[in-house]
Amino acid sequence: MRTSSCRPWNSPPAVLTSALALLLAMLLAPRSLAGGGPENVFLLVNPTSQDSMTVANHYVDLRKIPPSNVHYLDWDQEKPGISGKAFREKILLPVMKEIEQRGLAGQIDYLIYSCDFPWKVNFASDFPDEKFTPGYQPQGSITGSTYLGAFVKAKRKEMFGLNTNFYFVPNSGITISRGFHAKNRWLPGGKRADLQGIPYLLSMMLGVTYGHGNSVEEIIRYLQSAREADATHPRGTVYFLKHSGPRSTPRHHLFPEAVRELGLAGVKAEIIKSRFPQGKKNVIGLTVGVPTFDMAASGCRMLPGSIGDNLTSTGGVMHVGAGQTPLTDFLRYGAAGACGTVHEPLNYPQKFPSPFLHVHYAHGCSLAEAFYQSIHGPFQQLLVGDPLCQPWANIPEVKVAGPTKKRFVSGSITLTPAVSLKNPSPVRHYDLFVDGIRRKRCRPGGSFRLDTTKLSDGLHELRVVALDKSPIETQGRWIGQLSVKNGHDAVQLSIKNQSQLVSADYVVVKVASTQKNPVLIMHNHRELAKVPGGNGSARIAVDLLGSGPITLQARVEGTASLTSPSLKGGLFSKPVRLVLPLRKAESRKRKAESGTTP
Repeated sequence: MRTSSCRPWNSPPAVLTSALALLLAMLLAPRSLAGGGPENVFLLVNPTSQDSMTVANHYVDLRKIPPSNVHYLDWDQEKPGISGKAFREKILLPVMKEIEQRGLAGQIDYLIYSCDFPWKVNFASDFPDEKFTPGYQPQGSITGSTYLGAFVKAKRKEMFGLNTNFYFVPNSGITISRGFHAKNRWLPGGKRADLQGIPYLLSMMLGVTYGHGNSVEEIIRYLQSAREADATHPRGTVYFLKHSGPRSTPRHHLFPEAVRELGLAGVKAEIIKSRFPQGKKNVIGLTVGVPTFDMAASGCRMLPGSIGDNLTSTGGVMHVGAGQTPLTDFLRYGAAGACGTVHEPLNYPQKFPSPFLHVHYAHGCSLAEAFYQSIHGPFQQLLVGDPLCQPWANIPEVKVAGPTKKRFVSGSITLTPAVSLKNPSPVRHYDLFVDGIRRKRCRPGGSFRLDTTKLSDGLHELRVVALDKSPIETQGRWIGQLSVKNGHDAVQLSIKNQSQLVSADYVVVKVASTQKNPVLIMHNHRELAKVPGGNGSARIAVDLLGSGPITLQARVEGTASLTSPSLKGGLFSKPVRLVLPLRKAESRKRKAESGTTP
């Protein structure tokens, strides 16, 4: 890593004009949740990659991501790098359009990539006449470029700068942590200005399997561990490593204040005068600055929910032979999240998370919220792991009174939410989601009135999400099902060869419907097969599904669903869950074979 003169974190960045800020505004509706939850995640999956589908299957199951929030984006091009134009025109803009078409605008705060997407974006071709200086190179990460999507969309070279993230919280003696809303817009100094500021979109990759990446098994393991760490208030220690080298000096003057604030939050922290800790079995956070390290030889243990952060040149470069220890080593040894730069950053402190990353995390923020509140210039940082991990959150326990346990419901029903009396923070409001789409809001003590005649007959998923009154706006949720029957028709789905799935190449799905309209077999939001006459079977290649837990549902083609206008379906079947065993990683694409069979 080359050194450079550095401006401090709290130096004032240049203010963008109101006209430019408005030009950069994302097309997101004004209502949104904060604090982080599965309903706020839009997950991108590469269906040409078995690894990408498998990782996504496990994450959807672990985090209960609604099917409406999963999008399959074919990406059979090179995985390491992509041009700025290709990123903008083939990923960012089409995905934003998809979010809007699904009725999710204003609901999505996180744009998350599974794996087997490019991890580096080169914007040089967007600025052919620009002469770039060291430290302001146009090569960024896919997660940093997504977070700065407003700049990317408008082709603004400011994205390469040191002070582009106004959601960042300047160090002022006490750290104020805030929940994230994609609808909010920000001005320098962490000031909200929703008519003039810059919008952002939290972004992260669940895993990287290319080059120096992790195996699928490792990714699944750390995602499971991260989920189990939620709300556990772990008793580990955050370690800050201090030495005289250029990878430590840009940040280590802030270590004592970070230790003090962590102590106020009830989290142990320690400054060690060394390049890497030795024999620490209780690492819940690690801030270091070394080109290489050997986690196994150190004898350290990363606890579930921990974060690893290393200030070095190529921590986010996944090519074999990059020469430095990649961020994926933190994940391999148990961290829930880790970050690293994809191109030489010099040692500008603005390009790395401040030590207060761990303070935001200890306040109860999600991992993604904590990271983006702690970094001024995230353009080159690749952030990998579980964005929703919240080890120190106080999560509301939600219960719902109403006819949710009845075999069938019809007409109008009333749902009354409440939270456990031990909830430490009062509830701000409750939101009702039907099939993943937010539909209604009520205040504490209120109820939801749901007219089921506006829903298709069949099984629907209901979610009631409580948002607490803390600055972080932590969410808790109740998830249930509702069998709607206002008519006489029905559709059923079953798997014919469940016992043979260990070695089978195809899943045989049987459909029985009282209607003659075609029946669509759905996995998340994508159509896998169609049974033309409403009754019969379809063979679906397992290569089209990936491995792990999978839920299939049938929808009768016909009237559009009012809860999800972009889906066709007049009737809904009860979902069928199956678990496909982990197979050898491949990137093959095989189409489903469908039709009526004897």
